[in-house]
Amino acid sequence: MAVGALEILLVLLVVLLVIGPRRIADLGRSLGRGVRDFKLEFGRKERDRELGDAPEEEREKDLHKRG
Repeated sequence: MAVGALEILLVLLVVLLVIGPRRIADLGRSLGRGVRDFKLEFGRKERDRELGDAPEEEREKDLHKRG
């Protein structure tokens, strides 16, 4: 069962009417920050997993290199 463009437009219109334009902007900002934080944390976990067997000095070098 696919969701069509009309259904998506209808949901967006209802959200706009219920929440209002200002709160939608705030919600979008919050959602963007959450996604950014999630990506950063996920990247850290991946990097930690890759460096898991590396000596401590190598980890420190890599951390300073990547920022």
